[in-house]
Amino acid sequence: MKKRLAKHSLGALALAVAVLSAAGCSAKSNANQTEPSSTSGASGDNSQQEVTVKLGRVVGSDNKFKNGETIEDNVHTRWAKEKFGIDFKVDWSVGTGEAYTTKLRLLMNSNGDLPDVFTLNDPTLENQVVDSGKVMDVTEAFDKYASPRLKELYAKYPEIWNTVSYEGKHYGLPTFNAISSFSVLWIRQDWLDKLGLQVPKTIEDMDKVMDAFVNQDPDGNGKKDTIGLSLSLKKGVSTVKDTFMVSSDFLFGHSAVPTYWTEGADGKLQYGSVQPTMKQGLAKLSEWMKKGYLDKDAGAMDESKAAESFVQGKSGMVFGPTWMPTFPFNADMKFDYIPVPVPAGIDGQIGFGSEPQSSVRFYFNKDFKHMDVLFQYLDAIMGPGLYDPSSEFANGWAEGYDYVMVDGKPVYDSDKIPGGFVDVKKYTIYGNDIQAPKKELEVMAKLGRGEAPETPYENYFAARPKKWAEAAAVLDTYLDQAAVFDKFTGPPTPTMAEKGELLRKMENEIFLKIIYGQESPDAFDSFVNKWKSSGGDQITKEVNEWYESVNQ
Repeated sequence: MKKRLAKHSLGALALAVAVLSAAGCSAKSNANQTEPSSTSGASGDNSQQEVTVKLGRVVGSDNKFKNGETIEDNVHTRWAKEKFGIDFKVDWSVGTGEAYTTKLRLLMNSNGDLPDVFTLNDPTLENQVVDSGKVMDVTEAFDKYASPRLKELYAKYPEIWNTVSYEGKHYGLPTFNAISSFSVLWIRQDWLDKLGLQVPKTIEDMDKVMDAFVNQDPDGNGKKDTIGLSLSLKKGVSTVKDTFMVSSDFLFGHSAVPTYWTEGADGKLQYGSVQPTMKQGLAKLSEWMKKGYLDKDAGAMDESKAAESFVQGKSGMVFGPTWMPTFPFNADMKFDYIPVPVPAGIDGQIGFGSEPQSSVRFYFNKDFKHMDVLFQYLDAIMGPGLYDPSSEFANGWAEGYDYVMVDGKPVYDSDKIPGGFVDVKKYTIYGNDIQAPKKELEVMAKLGRGEAPETPYENYFAARPKKWAEAAAVLDTYLDQAAVFDKFTGPPTPTMAEKGELLRKMENEIFLKIIYGQESPDAFDSFVNKWKSSGGDQITKEVNEWYESVNQ
């Protein structure tokens, strides 16, 4: 069995895969090596050889069509045929991402034909796909045919290749996450002003601010009915990996991100939830709960429910992404709130768990011969994700579908587009924008600093809420130093698959008992010992064996 080095995906982002499409190019020969097609280069040429592209697609309720088009014949597929000679053919389609994964699994189990190009974010199935010998090592094709800007992008983030590496070979092409929105501290500026307080920069500062927010009647109604910090603990002490907003990981700083595997002083990976800093952080959360700084029902609240206290004007702070002004914040929030940098954690450092570099991977049928054409296509559709102003998709994916030109400028209002707005990017083989890390943040931060929009992308994003841009400008000042990546990007190890769920349940239960005062912080020490003896030590051993193999 090949040794799989892939990433278990971010829960919130996994939902997005339901709208992703998988596609493939069918070769007429069974030869295993990739051969160049007769093409004229990245710009495309109508005289080039036609390449049939067989697709397995997700066509959900959010896939809209007009002008009698279908997933197989539409404005994007016609563009691809004219530009690159690619003729898309849909062999099968399903309605959801879950059904798509099931379909691929059934094809594997029945020894059926896989699509020639497809996307996955299921590490178990990815293991099976690679072990089957049905997908190709893309190393040579990437070196030969990837455009200079794609090579530069992947060279900048070399660890992303770990997500598709098996025994030193790359059996897929990972796509990037945007890494542009996590996280800032949203705080009531009007409450700070009323109480003569400054923006908190440390946990000690937060203590003082929350005490005033809870005990000095900041809303002026004469009642003790406010809390200091909105927090969701329903999924335990968690990160963006499990809780997409209103999480608590910032409290622990940079040295112990809960549930993440990070390098220790010895260079080995260590599990954040069992590090000494966690005990200090849990003690602080317990103190905050006892003093009424947190909602007493935080342990039962999901993200949306936990955020309500801030939205309704009853909480002074909430930790979350830059895009919160679009959800759950709304126009009814008639008070002054601002985004500020995340305070230094219990270890004295700013830190929080980042979304992974990659959640979705492309895989390619081993018999697919036209990687040159595919990389031309991929480079073209990555233009928007790279925020390339010279991209033919700079204004949008198709005029008359997702934008119209009015007085020489793109307009995106659906009621001004004949037949209404249609999201053409869903017709691509990825089904979404293929992002480049922090590119969106760069654009939004520029706008948040008050600079005038210049490119089509900047003009498009200028329509977003002003507070989103302001939050991006704040995040841009510290993201690189604060974001902590989970260094374990492999599938569940054998012991993790067997005992991981039980260990996580044990972790969540004892952490909540400590936070709610049902156990003292010293119970953390007993938990660590039990975690190690119940499989944690073996998991740590397996994780580090994987890590050593990646870094050889």
